[in-house]
Amino acid sequence: MDELTTYSEDLFNRIIIASEVNSTFPEEEFFNISSEILGEAGVLDDIEYHPFKNSRKGMRMDGFSYNQLEKSINIIVIKYTNHDQPEVITQTELDKLSKSAYRYLENINNDNFIDSLDETDHGRMVADSLKYLIEDANKFRIIVITNNSLSKRIKNIKIDPIMDKTTSLEVWDLQRLQDIEESSSETEPFSVNFKELCVDGGLNALKATHEADSDIQSYLCVMPANVLSDLYDDYGQRLLESNVRTFLDFRSNVNKGIRRSLLLEPNNVFAFNNGLTVTASSIKTNNKNGQLLIEELENMQIVNGGQTTASIYFAKREKGGIQDSLFSEIDLKTISVQMKLSIIQDEEKSEDMKSKISAYANTQNNIQAADLVSNHPFHKKIETLSRRMTMPAGETGLPSKWFYERTRGQYNVKLRGFTPAQKRHYQTEFPPNQKFVKTDMAKFENTWRMNPHEVKKGAQANLKILGQKISLEFEKDEDNFKEPFYKDLIAKAILFKHSDLAIGKSSWYKENKGLKAEIVTYSIAFIRDKLLKQGLDINLDIIYNNQSLSDSLTEEIVESARFMKGLITNVDFTLTSNPSEFCKKLESWKKIQELDYELQNLNMQSDVVSDMQKEEKLKDNKEEIKAGDQIADIEEIISIPIKEWEALNAYFSSRGLAESDIEISLTKLCIQLHQGKKVPTSRQAKKVLEIRNKAYQEDFEF
Repeated sequence: MDELTTYSEDLFNRIIIASEVNSTFPEEEFFNISSEILGEAGVLDDIEYHPFKNSRKGMRMDGFSYNQLEKSINIIVIKYTNHDQPEVITQTELDKLSKSAYRYLENINNDNFIDSLDETDHGRMVADSLKYLIEDANKFRIIVITNNSLSKRIKNIKIDPIMDKTTSLEVWDLQRLQDIEESSSETEPFSVNFKELCVDGGLNALKATHEADSDIQSYLCVMPANVLSDLYDDYGQRLLESNVRTFLDFRSNVNKGIRRSLLLEPNNVFAFNNGLTVTASSIKTNNKNGQLLIEELENMQIVNGGQTTASIYFAKREKGGIQDSLFSEIDLKTISVQMKLSIIQDEEKSEDMKSKISAYANTQNNIQAADLVSNHPFHKKIETLSRRMTMPAGETGLPSKWFYERTRGQYNVKLRGFTPAQKRHYQTEFPPNQKFVKTDMAKFENTWRMNPHEVKKGAQANLKILGQKISLEFEKDEDNFKEPFYKDLIAKAILFKHSDLAIGKSSWYKENKGLKAEIVTYSIAFIRDKLLKQGLDINLDIIYNNQSLSDSLTEEIVESARFMKGLITNVDFTLTSNPSEFCKKLESWKKIQELDYELQNLNMQSDVVSDMQKEEKLKDNKEEIKAGDQIADIEEIISIPIKEWEALNAYFSSRGLAESDIEISLTKLCIQLHQGKKVPTSRQAKKVLEIRNKAYQEDFEF
């Protein structure tokens, strides 16, 4: 069986299981799963499910998203085949799907069409949301997502502009979904052909490193501004490494300065601008008339210089100008910026290297430590705890673990190469529905912190906002993010996921679907806000121990969600016909917090805890942290090979230390631990790790 067929069967099984659990149609679950894949990879963000069909007018849409980094309106259409074997999607089917979405986009500004739809119709709700964005948008994208395979005969489908804006078709078929989901990279792998983009047949470059076996091959390049703009137009935020995917629009001083230079001092842009720091996984070069040219880069990522890239792209598209000069008159062909390029071929070292390059690079807008998400100690700590800590048996009666995917694709990579029996064993230990990624963690945690307006800004934006807070908190006191925090985090995950499931199954929601993302995060935050004002809180310990929600808490959340749905769709309350945008504002959340609301369904004996009980728990946490530290230290000692402990012991002996000296006795104890003879105490384990670190700082080598 080939890999694509295996992936198709796995995807189909995930869809069917989710459909049965959530009492939804498989098509909707395919939308949810594929949206999560594309969202995690930074292809789409803040994706909303809004199925709409009008057969008489030949219109169709399954959802939409607005990409602020690219200023693009994205309409999503699903082509789902309820089958576990890959099938081929034809040119005719693609044409039909793209035209149905095109016709809908053409009419979102048509008052007669909008008025013909009921206020609760998804077609109207999306049109109401998009009409606020059209003027600011640069382009439309029609995105077809399918579990079929693209026919090799399919040619590029050209689409006419809508409302004088560039309009394109993008297809995500089964192979492309597999490639992006199973890639260990944080972004979608792609190839940039500079041979076609540059007039000289490639990008001018100078090699800066000459050792063939170096971890990094470096180049200095001159990047034409028009080529950079074309790249951003083609790849958008996929070109930007996840840590620079936040573009501070032209209201920031940096971007105003870049835009002004592009317009009034184009000859000085190269001198004034700090340029780009770029990584790639491989390179193809050519020597032409003594000049080194880069013809192709695989997996090109801008790890510093996102401001410069986006400013160059948007400058010509801005309205107005300065003095007598218009921004539309900027000639990008006369402008270049410097580019430092690093080729990192070792996949295992790639993410760490990129983080270091990004951290050390000289940038116009410094990247916060929290932005280096995958390699931040917080994420590494959660990953370690997730592999170690077994959950209570809960409703299933089987102990299991949650799998924190610190870097994308870790879970699937683990499964590769397993026999069917090994795969079943692994998925029993780490069930697929207990896998969660960084953006999930941020959603669970920030909902608990009662910031639903931040959660609704989109997965990547919410992760960035929370990441900056957690980074500071982690630096201040790492103990706050050990075993007790992880247990609470899993309880928050259960709280969110079970709430989402219960709301989706409720009769009132099934009658009028939509806005589930908003009402889940707002309902949980709303209930917690009301409890805290009474000196109470949701009991996370009970949720963790049961690995589920009580019936009473579930009922309270579903009732709160019904109230919330009515609230955010009430124009008299929100003063807007765009509930989604309303929910992204802090003022909206504050307005909701002020409302009187009585919690009626909670079991006060088990669903909630008092402030006094929370204080007692903090005392217990300190003991748990101490025990956890001892386990972590012992695990680290075991992870270090016995030969290294033997070498350390010999190193200290060669320096004339006696058998009774602590360096000799403790390294010998670590050798005995590997041999199964003795176990160090907590103090001994901590001390010997300090001794080892100090030896490396001196002249010890292994």
